[in-house]
Amino acid sequence: MIEFLTAYIAVIVFVFGTVIGSFLNVLIYRLPIGMDFKRGNSICTSCKHKLNWKDLFPLFSWIFLGGKCRYCKAKISSRYPIVEALNGASYVLVYLFLSGGNAIEGLNLKLLGYMVVMSALIVVSWIDFEHQIIPDSMWIAIFVGGLFIVGDSLINGYFSKEWIISRVIGLFAVSGLFFLIAFVTQGRAMGGGDIKLMAAVGFVLGWKAVLISLFMSAFFGVFFSIGRKIISKKEMKGVVPFGPFLAMGSAVCAFVGELIFDVYFNLFI
Repeated sequence: MIEFLTAYIAVIVFVFGTVIGSFLNVLIYRLPIGMDFKRGNSICTSCKHKLNWKDLFPLFSWIFLGGKCRYCKAKISSRYPIVEALNGASYVLVYLFLSGGNAIEGLNLKLLGYMVVMSALIVVSWIDFEHQIIPDSMWIAIFVGGLFIVGDSLINGYFSKEWIISRVIGLFAVSGLFFLIAFVTQGRAMGGGDIKLMAAVGFVLGWKAVLISLFMSAFFGVFFSIGRKIISKKEMKGVVPFGPFLAMGSAVCAFVGELIFDVYFNLFI
């Protein structure tokens, strides 16, 4: 019975995640251009036609419309269903592996906190990749998610001096290094958005996991650059933003960061 209820809640969490993912698409489109995301109806980005309710079902509307606008037949970016599905999947993983995932016991403040963090990381990835900016609202959202996680630790009794010290150190473990790089290079090698992002992520993950996330982000960045060079078969031009890879590394390390650190420490140190 517990397993069935857990699976049932996981499905609900996924559906909820896709709905929030639809809102994330609004943020990804509107934040970089300074458009108010709190007002106005959803529109086609090509013909600016107001979208009907039947055009707004997460995942399904894009599939049923064949990836094209109902009104002008312009192609709708595959980003929309990808973000919706990715957000739904991340919520399910958080529910199962980070918040307990045991029927209703997994529905807690920690789940809410990590949901906020994962959604903000998705928005950061897309906006920074396309526009080379990280909106302040996203690192603030991650920090707020961390406060929810702290609140859950206080409620459920796993809050300790060592636990909070880890997060305080995490605030500066990577962001401090990034600040030093930015200072030495006068901002050419590191942006302020990356610094603030990793300060917030460090508060959520703690110093062990955030350090692993840095190395994992570098690996993702190198892998992407090599892969793009092989596929395009020409020299890369322009700046490759680091934010998407920081977000990817941070998301992965929310689940396994401390485990990887402890395994490495026990094996080699």
